[in-house]
Amino acid sequence: FFFGYLMSQKCVLSIQSHVIHGYVGNKCATFPLQVLGFDVDPVNTVHFSNHTGYPTFKGERLAGDQLTSLLEALTENRLVGHSHLLTGYIGNPSTLKAVVEVLKTLKQQNP
Repeated sequence: FFFGYLMSQKCVLSIQSHVIHGYVGNKCATFPLQVLGFDVDPVNTVHFSNHTGYPTFKGERLAGDQLTSLLEALTENRLVGHSHLLTGYIGNPSTLKAVVEVLKTLKQQNP
């Protein structure tokens, strides 16, 4: 049921940053895509207090193995079949390597 739903819809896997204050990454991409008729599954590569352009910011970065684990769970539940992949700020090299694997998986599921 779920996999068929994803394959028949415009569905974006959005792998980008997230901030509490401000509008960057997934925080600003999700709503406009939804307005355009896309279902959006956001994966936050970082969760920061604010944009890094401020004098101070704090938060966490998603590691590559964490992204891999998230994708494994989506795959096991047959929730991978996104029609689009949107990426933004990645945050570290291990996560970038995991994004490449995500792309390969998405291409296998939805060529």
